[in-house]
Amino acid sequence: MNKILIFYKNNFYFILIILVSFLLKFYYFLNLDSWFDEWNMIYTADPNITNELTWKRFYGDRGEDGFLPEYYPPLNAFLLKFFLKFTNYFTEYARIYSLIFGLSSSLLVYVLAYRISGKKCAYISTIIFGLNLFIIWQSSEIRPHSFVLFFSLLNLIFFLHVIEKKNNLLIFFFYFLFSILLLSSWPFTLTIYFAKTIYILINLKLKNIDYKKIFLLFCLILISYILINHEYLIYHLNRTEHYTNLEKSFFYSFHFRSFFGSILLGGIMILLFGILLLKDLKKNFYSKDNINILLYIIISTYFLTIAYSILRAGVISPKYVIFILPLIIIWISHKISSVKFEKVLIIFIILSNILNSYFYFFENPIDRPPIKKVINHISNDDTNFLVMHNNEIFVNAFSNYKSFNDKKLKIMKLKKNEIDIDIFWFVCLNNARFAIGDKILPTEEKCKIIDKNDNFKTIKTFEIEDFYIKKYSKIK
Repeated sequence: MNKILIFYKNNFYFILIILVSFLLKFYYFLNLDSWFDEWNMIYTADPNITNELTWKRFYGDRGEDGFLPEYYPPLNAFLLKFFLKFTNYFTEYARIYSLIFGLSSSLLVYVLAYRISGKKCAYISTIIFGLNLFIIWQSSEIRPHSFVLFFSLLNLIFFLHVIEKKNNLLIFFFYFLFSILLLSSWPFTLTIYFAKTIYILINLKLKNIDYKKIFLLFCLILISYILINHEYLIYHLNRTEHYTNLEKSFFYSFHFRSFFGSILLGGIMILLFGILLLKDLKKNFYSKDNINILLYIIISTYFLTIAYSILRAGVISPKYVIFILPLIIIWISHKISSVKFEKVLIIFIILSNILNSYFYFFENPIDRPPIKKVINHISNDDTNFLVMHNNEIFVNAFSNYKSFNDKKLKIMKLKKNEIDIDIFWFVCLNNARFAIGDKILPTEEKCKIIDKNDNFKTIKTFEIEDFYIKKYSKIK
């Protein structure tokens, strides 16, 4: 009992920071709905289908909805499928899977910052990371982003062990394993290995690094990765077009606006990053300080994604390079210790992040259809039948909400305008904001189909964004 009390006393602030980080992410999780990209992920990771069908869905089979391939590697889809098989096939549970990695990343940020710089940097980094809106948002996204974030941090922690000449086979094995998992979850993390190589070559004599063993390990990792993922790599290296092209506006913020959740805080952080970078330029790239590896990864990732976007296809999205965000935070947290007004600056940065989280907490740039509100509204009615268009992806996502199943709602797919129910709610996805933005457009024709049917009359209308919802009864 005394040991437990001593542990809590010695780690009170750390526990408090992690607890606040958890509560913020969990609060956002409770108030979140899903959108198109997540609907596809949930559809692909269905635990009730065979692995063969999962592969077909991954490569684009969307049933009657046509063809739409996934562009992330298949690893995360199969891991999510495995997770859902042993929990339940609900949207909320799929989100918990992502949340686990998002929450665990806060612990790894502390460990990495502590190893590189010490306790003060670890506290500051973990506070800023825990308050960061982009991390909070992506931690609940049913996509591989939080998974990539977690394994990139874990990989870097083990890399520090490797370059410190700890000839421990177990450390080498785990570094190899986590490297394969990281690369297999997101190929853009190859920029990390490019940066590590440059870092080793530049700091070879200064740090007396045993480069032969490390480069041999790098070769084994790269060969293993290619052998395991050759089909995926061939399939996607043929692509000459992505959704995120390189625009001039990128060079105004370098993702900092997205990374920190607002224009103001993004501007503050990129200005601070630039000043600290130029303040001691030579030392930032060449010194015995392990903090420099973070800067190598940050700059290499920007350089390679810009080069690839110019030469091949646009890949300029903050989600694609989410793994550099904690490195930016740790690097800044370390460097401000050399500033004259250190304490004032630390308080200013933390306070700015607190205010930013307060004012922009739910300002996620992707507007999601309020499915939870629709389910709650219909479940309070005396009719539990819903009619929807035969959109397999959307129907699957809608019906996989836990609340939908708890309320015992039922969906009938609309085929050939034939409806054999006397009273029902018609739910039609109409001009979804994630697709059209803030444009005001007339009601989609597909949503008017029952209004044009003389056999039914409108009883109620439920007006809500992204949907066209009416309750109908059959005219007898």
